[in-house]
Amino acid sequence: MSLINSLFAGVSGIRNHQSMLDVIGNNIANVNSIGYK
Repeated sequence: MSLINSLFAGVSGIRNHQSMLDVIGNNIANVNSIGYK
């Protein structure tokens, strides 16, 4: 079971990192939008 739990922990970390990258990408994409700042 520990191998499965380790894999789930890794997947969870990757998903969290992807969410952070999505936020950064949206922030960069909207930097020139009126009212963004």
